[in-house]
Amino acid sequence: MMNKQVRYDKRGIEKSHRVRGLYLAILTVIALLGGGCFGKQEDMRTSVVIADQFGLAYAPIEIMKAKGFLEEELSLAGLDYEIEWKKLPNTAMMREAMLSNELDFGFVGIPPFLIGKDKGMDWRIISGLSESPLGLVGSSSLRSLDDLAPQDKIILPQPGSIQHILLSMYAERVYGDAGKFDDRLVSLSHPDGVTVVQSGETNVLHFTAPPYLEAELDESHGVILDGETCFGGAFTFIVGICPERVYREEALYRAFSAALSRSIEFMNQSETAAMEILRQVYTEQELKSLSELNYTGDVKGLDRFSKFMYEQKIISKLFEVEDVVWKD
Repeated sequence: MMNKQVRYDKRGIEKSHRVRGLYLAILTVIALLGGGCFGKQEDMRTSVVIADQFGLAYAPIEIMKAKGFLEEELSLAGLDYEIEWKKLPNTAMMREAMLSNELDFGFVGIPPFLIGKDKGMDWRIISGLSESPLGLVGSSSLRSLDDLAPQDKIILPQPGSIQHILLSMYAERVYGDAGKFDDRLVSLSHPDGVTVVQSGETNVLHFTAPPYLEAELDESHGVILDGETCFGGAFTFIVGICPERVYREEALYRAFSAALSRSIEFMNQSETAAMEILRQVYTEQELKSLSELNYTGDVKGLDRFSKFMYEQKIISKLFEVEDVVWKD
């Protein structure tokens, strides 16, 4: 009996040691994970991904790339991240990329930004980027939208784009029907829209911005309607945005915000040097319309866009500035 009891106790002790050892090992792993790769997001981050779209409205982003402003600001903040630059054709793709944590900073028009916000995106505005002329280009035989034939189509980046909302604003004011032209819309990127117009297709109009706007103007094409007429004054065309997860990385957010401000300032204060940089990206013909744009961090027209879109039930709530702009 005694021998059996001794043997039983020995096995129990050995089992107890194994369990305690396993428990300590688990605690060690948890401690390592808590302070290591499963800690704060900035500890995991190795790169920063930035996306803009097509056109002269994004010229300061080309300055940021060429001058290395973001690299400098990241270095000053003690951050060492690889920077990845992307071109995306519309806000819908930016929204999907941000939802999957594949995009950190983006540049979009105010209306599609508000639509994303209304649908639950936690993104907000960092800064304005540019004001730009916008124009609805069509055949010179068209004097107004009253002259549209049943088969005529209107090309713009996507439903909910700033071009679409401007067109809706005009339609609501002039025709009493904000959706009057919605069944004519065709979604294409600006470059693809230019290709269609220049192909000789006669039953298309294109609501676009520089440099694509000027590229389409010739003896057979003219501007039927411009953006300021639709809006009733000046407005910000493009804003910079990021989601909350990036805003919470304070050092990264501040570094990017500083780099963006420097890029806009360089555009305005070093015009000759900026032009030399932009010649590497845009053609001389495209750059002829550069003077028509205003590059500024100010955000204009947000309240009016929000009010119109809320009244038209495009968004479900009225957004105030403090709801959609990150605090410095």
